[in-house]
Amino acid sequence: MDYLILQVEEKRLTVARFGITRRSVEMSGAAAFELDEEQTLSEAVRQIVAGTTGSPRVVLCLPPDLFGHRTLPLPFKDLRKIRDVLPAQLQGEIPLSVEELVLDAVPVGDGRFLALWAKKSDISHAIALFSEAGLEPQMISSTPFAWSRLPGIPKDCAVCDGSTVALLSAGQVSYVRALDAAGAPATVFATLSALELSGTKVPGRLCLISGESRAVEEWQGVPYEVERLNVPPELGHLFKNEATFQQLVGLYAVAQACCTGVLPDFRQGELAWTVGDAKVRRKLQLTGILVCAATAILFASQVMKYRAVTTDIVSLNRSIAAIYREVFPTRPKAVDELSEIRGELKKLAVGEASGDYLDTLKRVADAKGATINGLYEAELDGRTLRLKGDARSAQAVNEFKASLSGVLTSAQLGEIKTRSDGTVAFSLTGTIKEGQK
Repeated sequence: MDYLILQVEEKRLTVARFGITRRSVEMSGAAAFELDEEQTLSEAVRQIVAGTTGSPRVVLCLPPDLFGHRTLPLPFKDLRKIRDVLPAQLQGEIPLSVEELVLDAVPVGDGRFLALWAKKSDISHAIALFSEAGLEPQMISSTPFAWSRLPGIPKDCAVCDGSTVALLSAGQVSYVRALDAAGAPATVFATLSALELSGTKVPGRLCLISGESRAVEEWQGVPYEVERLNVPPELGHLFKNEATFQQLVGLYAVAQACCTGVLPDFRQGELAWTVGDAKVRRKLQLTGILVCAATAILFASQVMKYRAVTTDIVSLNRSIAAIYREVFPTRPKAVDELSEIRGELKKLAVGEASGDYLDTLKRVADAKGATINGLYEAELDGRTLRLKGDARSAQAVNEFKASLSGVLTSAQLGEIKTRSDGTVAFSLTGTIKEGQK
């Protein structure tokens, strides 16, 4: 995912583009624009638009003095529910009407949440300014809210960039305050001392980052362990030198917070970014139209097939009815003409077969003569005739076989068994001659 991070300060606009995947982080480019009467914020944004390719996710970071915050204990863990109850929790606790604010929250641990708010007028003004310049932000936040994702930052410490001080508790941002850059050390000391007096646990370490260019020695009067955040070895390929790291590390933290979904976003409610939703809706509309068209075509083809089959069936029924009337002109209209025609054809087939069968048996009976005592079994299978019977002798059987030469083309005798009284039992198989059946 590509993120285009823009940080707006009083006299500077800093921009950096990061490509973040599960395995790697890349920085595609970065730039800083000094803002004055000759180069306004709108002109600087137009220059960024001219040099931007692709469709990165645009994240706008406004100055922290536009945001307010308060720590609240809430019995929920779901941020959606927390956002729903924030207006009721903050109503009357702050000097502004919650209807004029955009609210969000981040967890700070132990069931407590850092409730954040900004004026809708400030957020809408920023959206309008950047949109007119051709670069509408998809998310709006502030850089200190992402300091928990600074590389190499301790989980419990105070962080200062010269214009803002923040507290990190258990790896979460729990306090943020904008400072007067001119008197940062004294202001930071006074702020941390006031937090200790109010009962807030203040870490004993102070990390300096980004715009805080004072040497560590200038902070020696502060009763904390002061250190400067340096480039981690694993990020040496992103930042060419220490100065680049100090200038862009805050934007890097914002990109990481966006990727992990922990950055508070003040484009919510009526100010929510809807361009992406509109694009998705357009894609879904096109998909829906194609699905409807395919469904209509499929339905139409099935209807046409059904009508064709129905027409064929009606035509066939009419043909069967016409044949029935021609074959049986005197019969009344039948319920099922086809079944009646089939029945009549079966009767005709059975009658023809029966006549042929009886005619064949008559010819065999005529050929047997007086020497054959009787035939007790006759089977006609197609043109094959099988006979079983009794004869006075084996000679009589051979004579019977010879007498069947006019009926059978070939005749073969089976086993001949002689009984005790001199008679024999025989079997004979032959093929009926053509035209005899």
